[in-house]
Amino acid sequence: MAENLIQHGENRGIHRLTMNHGPNALDRPLIEELRKTVGQLAGAGAPALILASSHPTLFCPGWNLKVLAGAGREEVGQFLTQFNALILEIFSYPGPTAAAIGGHAVAGGCSLAMACDLRLMVEGQPRLGISELNLGIPLPGDCVRVLGARLTSQALDMLVYRGVGCTAERAAALGIVHRAVDDDELLAKTERELGKLAARPRRAFVETKKFIYGEIWTEMGKDRPPEDAAFLDCWFETETHERIAEMANQLRQ
Repeated sequence: MAENLIQHGENRGIHRLTMNHGPNALDRPLIEELRKTVGQLAGAGAPALILASSHPTLFCPGWNLKVLAGAGREEVGQFLTQFNALILEIFSYPGPTAAAIGGHAVAGGCSLAMACDLRLMVEGQPRLGISELNLGIPLPGDCVRVLGARLTSQALDMLVYRGVGCTAERAAALGIVHRAVDDDELLAKTERELGKLAARPRRAFVETKKFIYGEIWTEMGKDRPPEDAAFLDCWFETETHERIAEMANQLRQ
């Protein structure tokens, strides 16, 4: 089963990792497969990679609440650790990365896209946003660090505090994504734009990326028990946990 969760293709040196796990809600198998594949590419010279989705309307809706709604504190804590590791590994990937956002990218799915260097998104119906506060949980600290490194304060306020889902056009205006494109042009234009980054002298690109973000990568790699505990305390507050359970039930219908 795990080998089918990611469709891995390559074209002219650019590797495309297409999430192929139903609606691509993040669960342990999908996270493990993403981490394994990204790790293998990093160890093979870190070629340029695109993160995409096979689902027609969803890039990634975030954590799989149908699985996690009934999980205990220890299990949710372990999942948080795995998720943070995935975000760091994509954010700190030495080569150039891109997200081809062809559908809704919400909560953890938005953070997954934001970990990529380049972000192109389909115009029209899809929304990109951070919904954690609406649910009653804080955005994981490492996701905040990624957003803080990527975004202006205005864009950060729109995504995190207001919890407003952005169209591609609005996201491009705020600098959350680099380009809003037609659906039938998404993958081709993402590959073309990523190819421009991949054409840069490799060592200079890698070192420049490290100069810009290296201190943040170091911070993200630290264990933060109080931060994790605060997240879990919010997750298991009665009102929040009831909301999570209600949302999970709606997803099962």
